[in-house]
Amino acid sequence: MALKDGLVKLKAFAAAPWFPVLVGLLSGANLFLLVMSAPLVILYCSAVLANPNRWLYTAVANAVGTVLGCLVLIILMEERGMDFIKESFPATFTSKWWSWTEGMMQSYGSLAAVPVSAMPIILHPLIFFGKLSKMSDFAILLAILVGRIIKYSIMAQMALTAPHALRFFGASQEVIQAVKKTKAT
Repeated sequence: MALKDGLVKLKAFAAAPWFPVLVGLLSGANLFLLVMSAPLVILYCSAVLANPNRWLYTAVANAVGTVLGCLVLIILMEERGMDFIKESFPATFTSKWWSWTEGMMQSYGSLAAVPVSAMPIILHPLIFFGKLSKMSDFAILLAILVGRIIKYSIMAQMALTAPHALRFFGASQEVIQAVKKTKAT
């Protein structure tokens, strides 16, 4: 009973018009923390499920928050040099997505930026290789915005119609179950 009460309270909280903006800002902060992915999926899906008619607003708010985090990262890279990303996020260099993003950017150049940013992966490699390939900051951020709106729109539709498909976005079985419970309340 306590879990159901907690989910009902979360859904009521998630129905607030400012909640998607808060989740978006947390998504931007997660660019630096890298540990909030699972809770953010639950919060994002809660915002969508609490008010299904505003799924696009929720997707855009989350994408804008992510882009704000990317902007801060770009500013830090410009102030502290390209090594900033290597020193601050060493685990990203060992990620399989680092080499995958590098290959995509080498093969397709800036055309790869939107599809790569729509993937359920970290954005650090995209920003790094975008800067190396001399993409403008505006082009990098615009590609990330478009890609993330696509990603979060797909996630919203999955939360509304097929929560089990969230696994394709890296959601664990536990997260998927939490989304299903939120949807059921």
